[in-house]
This record gives sequence, C-alpha cells and structure tokens, in this order.
Amino acid sequence: MWIPGFGKYTPRPGNRVGDEAPDFTLMDQDGNSVRLHDQITDKPVVLVFYPRASSPICTRQMCSLRDGWRELMDKAKVFGLSYDPVASLKKFQQDDKLPIALLSDPDKVAAKAFGVDGLFAAARVTFVIGTDKRIKAVLTSIDANGHAAQVLREL
Repeated sequence: MWIPGFGKYTPRPGNRVGDEAPDFTLMDQDGNSVRLHDQITDKPVVLVFYPRASSPICTRQMCSLRDGWRELMDKAKVFGLSYDPVASLKKFQQDDKLPIALLSDPDKVAAKAFGVDGLFAAARVTFVIGTDKRIKAVLTSIDANGHAAQVLREL
C-alpha cells in the first residue's frame, strides 16, 4: 500500500534492471564519505532504501538483514539508505546492533537517481547491482521479516 509523501519506485532509463547504476556519494553513520561506484569491486552491491531509521517495520527489515549477515556478507556489500541524518543512523545502528553501513540521503540524491524518492521518505525498495555496475534486480515487494532471504535469492 502506498502512502502519500512516501516514495514509490518509478522505473525509467538509468534505474531499471540492465541499466548502469547511477553513481552517488553520501555520508555513512560514522560521517565517512561513501561513493557507490568505489564500492562495486569484486562483489555485488545491495542498496536497501527504507523510509525511517528506528521505525517498527524498518527495524524489522534491517534486523532481518542483520540476522542473515554472515551469508549476505559472503556474497555482497550491503548498504541501507534513508533520509535520516547521520546521528540518527548511528543511533539506529548501535541500538539494533546492525552490521550494515547506513547512508544518509537528506537531499534525496540517491533516492531521486534510483526513482524511489518521496516528499517525506524514500520507498522501501532494494536494488542488487552486479560487479559490472549494472542493476541486476529491483525488489519492490519487501517482506520486512524475511528480507535477507529475498536478497539472497537475487544474489
């Protein structure tokens, strides 16, 4: 169910399966600059857009990824992205013991590039990007409790 003000995936040239993933640079939960294309090396990259840090459904989704972390980390680099400020992401990571790098996108740079931006929050959408920098999968029907399994099926 779509909620007004929240993003909804809008496929267009540049953000669809087969397209080269748009590049961006954002700050992580520790204040470090992270450039997407620098992360795409020997493993696929998974970008998990979610609406809000520490909200109930987002917490379940990220904890699913945490619980499947060993298997995920063997196959890919995983990043969570939201509009939240760096300090909120750090608290979210610490409170829920998340091993996932969380990226702050307050200006909606990545969300707009990937077509998931909304006025108040990004859409809950996950992108799998191959080592060739091409989008391999777009997951739009997210099962918060089983998200790790969904991602692993795409890898």
